[in-house]
Amino acid sequence: MKKRVITSVAVLLGMLLLALLSNYIVYPIGIAILAIGAVFEILRVIGVHKKLLISLPAYIIACVFPICAFFVTSQNVTGLLLLFAAAMFVYLLWLLGVSVFSRGSIAFSRVSEVFATVTYVAYAFTSLSIIRYLDEIFGMYFLVLVFAIAWPTDIFAFAVGTLFGKHKLIPEVSPKKSVEGAIGGVVFSAIFCLLYGLVVDLLIPNVKVEYLTLFIFGLVLSVVSQLGDLIASLIKREYGVKDYGRIFPGHGGIMDRFDSVLAVATVLLILCLAFPPFAIV
Repeated sequence: MKKRVITSVAVLLGMLLLALLSNYIVYPIGIAILAIGAVFEILRVIGVHKKLLISLPAYIIACVFPICAFFVTSQNVTGLLLLFAAAMFVYLLWLLGVSVFSRGSIAFSRVSEVFATVTYVAYAFTSLSIIRYLDEIFGMYFLVLVFAIAWPTDIFAFAVGTLFGKHKLIPEVSPKKSVEGAIGGVVFSAIFCLLYGLVVDLLIPNVKVEYLTLFIFGLVLSVVSQLGDLIASLIKREYGVKDYGRIFPGHGGIMDRFDSVLAVATVLLILCLAFPPFAIV
């Protein structure tokens, strides 16, 4: 437990440093490095990380798009997302071609798993980068909101589950998670969102905070956060591995530490585009 706490604090300080440097291209480069590492972990679990025809294009996608997000504004974000979709379609064709010309040595099911997981990871890290630059005033607050939902959900789901958990959530995927813990995570996430809105209200002059929107974000995205955790656990269980890596002592790999963050960042980006929780009046 001590090792997990120390690692959590170190990761928090590291992400805080990246966020503070996000006016510069340091932040998207840092996110790109994490994305490449996470893609490597996924490909290693699937067992294709040494097949360069499959892995090299995935690393390029994971590197390029988070860095491209540095040049995003609310006016051109759609263009970048469409470009990402086009790149992933080309990668899909490439993977299918690799499977065809491998003459049976690389199964269709294997390249399908690669495409699904690489798309998920690369898009999620790209979202984590885009969300910072989505709005000149509120971009940083959107970014902090990702972690203000994902990490309190993890903490309070664990705490409530440990204290009151009696009913298993999905033991076939994650034996330790409980229904009570999941509900606790959702409740505390919604509370944290309201408190976060109050902080933004106090920090920014003439800001209008949509508290109801934030409350709904907290409820919905806490569920998304826990789903991201379960998805990562499902993949590990499918391949019989305990952790994705060892880069974070007590936690495992990048995917072990950022599984819920990635899911939240992806959906929060969409929600902020459609229903921005902050506005200047």
